[in-house]
Amino acid sequence: MRHGALLLVLVLGLGAAVAWWGFRAPANTPAPDLDPPPPIPNAPVEPESPVRFEYRTDTGITFRHQDGATPQNYLPEVMGSGVAWIDYDRDGLLDLFFVQGGPFPPAPKPPAGPTSRLYRNRGDGTFTDVTAEALPVLTGYGQGVAVGDYDNDGFPDLIVTNFDGGQLLHNEPDGPRRRFRDVTKEAGVALSGWCTSCAFGDLHGTGHLDLFVCRYVALDLKKYPPCIEPGKTGPIPTACGPQHFAGTRSFLFRNNGNGTFTDVTESAGIEPGGKGLGVVILDLDGDGRADIFVGNDEVLNHHYRNLGGGKFRSVGLRSGTGTTHRGRTMGSMGIEAGDLTGGGRPDLFITTYIHEGTVLFRNNGKGSFTDVSPSAGMFAASWNRVGWGTALFDPDRDGNLDLFVANGHTRRNAADLLPREDGRPQEYAQLPQLFLGDGKGTFREVSRSAGAYFQCPRVGRGVALGDYDNDGRADLVVTHVGDAPALLRNATRTSHHWVRLELEGARHTDPAGSNRDAIGAVVTVRAGGRTLVRYLSGGGSYYSAHDRRLLVGLGAAEAVDEVVVRWPNAAGTVQRFGPLAADRGYKLLEGIAEARPDLAPAARASH
Repeated sequence: MRHGALLLVLVLGLGAAVAWWGFRAPANTPAPDLDPPPPIPNAPVEPESPVRFEYRTDTGITFRHQDGATPQNYLPEVMGSGVAWIDYDRDGLLDLFFVQGGPFPPAPKPPAGPTSRLYRNRGDGTFTDVTAEALPVLTGYGQGVAVGDYDNDGFPDLIVTNFDGGQLLHNEPDGPRRRFRDVTKEAGVALSGWCTSCAFGDLHGTGHLDLFVCRYVALDLKKYPPCIEPGKTGPIPTACGPQHFAGTRSFLFRNNGNGTFTDVTESAGIEPGGKGLGVVILDLDGDGRADIFVGNDEVLNHHYRNLGGGKFRSVGLRSGTGTTHRGRTMGSMGIEAGDLTGGGRPDLFITTYIHEGTVLFRNNGKGSFTDVSPSAGMFAASWNRVGWGTALFDPDRDGNLDLFVANGHTRRNAADLLPREDGRPQEYAQLPQLFLGDGKGTFREVSRSAGAYFQCPRVGRGVALGDYDNDGRADLVVTHVGDAPALLRNATRTSHHWVRLELEGARHTDPAGSNRDAIGAVVTVRAGGRTLVRYLSGGGSYYSAHDRRLLVGLGAAEAVDEVVVRWPNAAGTVQRFGPLAADRGYKLLEGIAEARPDLAPAARASH
């Protein structure tokens, strides 16, 4: 009896401990790793940054994100929204499209208040709001955006996602101007559920852009669970994490080539149960077919290998991209793809949740990847951050790809939670980060001296990359939850050279040609004894869309010896251009032998 009573006491005690841990465990934070990296205070002192960004506030952009914050702390309220660079009128100057949130839960009718906004680039460093004349009323609580010329007519179109679906917007003439028309229903794009990031890409090899739309989790607002976390003065309510909700299946729409789409989600092999937040489309294994990588939040990532014939297989565990090097899932948010480790193949970079560290998957070839995060130089620096939008670019034009990451917690009351591992308080607003790469997979943080924007914590989310003033320097725009966005002009002074390449596929004139945006092209630039490989991918970042022109830093090289393009047509046609002079832009047309000078106007001096 004594042994039986003792056993009963032990069992009851263990049960109480488990129950207490279940009550107090952070709602969106996985169990801590056994060997976390050293805390940030022990990290080496940052070197002086050769890169400088100016935080421009004199641009005429008045957009301000509305998060619809409520006492219930609904998860969508802290997810933010995206932004896109889009030259919608094809005048050679990048315009800006901002996705708006609004009240939450979303109103059943179009909001009378703030909406998504379109700003036209005036060419002098400022923008004009053309929403009323060029944009229809967008319904729903806005989330992500993608840009793509899905009908190959030479003008970029938009897909905008929201908490309960989304809208496809076709770019059409309106007298001497252009405007967007909502063609969602007539195009056959039936979206439902919480739609997040989205991407265009020719996944069927037809020369037409298909559409992939991520979906996150299934929420029943009438049965929304209360979530509690340990605070400084006791348990406090917070926003629920993704593990409290069931995952959903993302959408894949095949472009029929006549302005309409067909939902091929299930027949293509897109799996249920994902919690997708980021997506990128490009050929990851070098077989000439575009693959899909979806970053899922705290469940296995989906690496969809293109099998041909409209079929895909999720190979995340086999390829090594489903989990981290510790075999753990991650809070995958933002995704970028490019040659970061010098192997001549596209690696994958993923921003993650707090106490996970950003992830860098090195591409080993033949569809195999290795998580090299701990040795990449970003892992420890991102340990206490929640990363979202990101940009893979070369702001100092030395030929090595660098990384920008927007950070911000998911808890508005983060300051009331228990301190971090290093004893510092948690923060809703967090500092953004800039990492310079050496071209071999190692990075060093230079955030503190990169400009004033990097000195003030913000709740960053969407990030889009583009050379909006056409000066050969890569600029950034960043969105913030419940706040105004930031336009960051690259003011780096360097003697390094550059070349900007705009590719155009020939499908609109040649039945065997590539999609007009050339999404999926692989570009190899040879200059000064170096070989630089760049990828024109669909999607990327978080909720946002980059400028599709490729801006390539050349270092000290004063000319480009050769540009080799593998076009994304069914035959994988290879075309060579050059030599080309440096420090200017070119348009490369599929099937046309000579590169054409880019006549895009440079910004007038207002900076």
